[in-house]
Amino acid sequence: MSIRIISRAGIVFIGVLILGGCVMDDFDGIRRVFDEPTPGEAARWALDQHDPDRRREGLVLLSTAQFGGAEVYVSLYRDYVENDDNPLVKSAAIAALARHGTPQDALLIAPWAKRSVVESATIRWAAVQGLQRLHNRDIVAVLVDVAIDRKEQSEVRSAACVAMGQYPEDRVAQALITVLDAKELAINVDAAEALAMLTGKQFGMDMPAWQNWYTAARLKGDPFASAEEYRYPTYSRDTVWWEHVAFWLDEQYEPSLRPAGLQDSNERSTWGDFGGAGDGSEPPTDG
Repeated sequence: MSIRIISRAGIVFIGVLILGGCVMDDFDGIRRVFDEPTPGEAARWALDQHDPDRRREGLVLLSTAQFGGAEVYVSLYRDYVENDDNPLVKSAAIAALARHGTPQDALLIAPWAKRSVVESATIRWAAVQGLQRLHNRDIVAVLVDVAIDRKEQSEVRSAACVAMGQYPEDRVAQALITVLDAKELAINVDAAEALAMLTGKQFGMDMPAWQNWYTAARLKGDPFASAEEYRYPTYSRDTVWWEHVAFWLDEQYEPSLRPAGLQDSNERSTWGDFGGAGDGSEPPTDG
């Protein structure tokens, strides 16, 4: 009897989906709820040298897991950043290393933000986004060069402007003011927001206003005296309908935190903030 009841409920549920005009992406989302790979499978995918798609998927799964900051995986991310030739795999490795790495790892990531080093805009974009999470003054020159490079894609330049918001330096402010006249609105907006964070002032995208204020502020003292606390941006979205149906899910999004290198000594690493051990313990295995 119970089997028959479940079957009828299943038929009704499918009927609701069809009548509701659900798109394939929703069905894919439902499938993923019931088809989540195990930690062991994710690790094997990340090590699959014959399938770059599997390698990328494995890296993403590992880096977003509670145990993704274990040293064995961080070493893997570093290796793929340096040595993997596939753009999507390298980009995933850069994102993983930025999530779990140290300020010193910014030096490993920064060269991949340069148009003179890598042709793939996907890799360059991943690199500048990664540098939003790792604080190291030795890479500021790279961010400045990317932001003012008029031949660079707007998404990459915008991400560089965001990353520059954590560096209260004259060369940074000058570069951000310069790119306020970029033809791409996204660059204007991100440069203005970075300037506001660095100075505590609000002049929007008014380039002359910023120039006048900054020149006067430098003569009077420290233009960064009222700087706001920088926190790297993170992704979040509204809950979709099937996640309400899957009531057992506990969807959590990464909070916006200060970059590694700006965190206090009592702040935990990014992966520890999500319930990970945070103590370098070995990741779980499933045989």
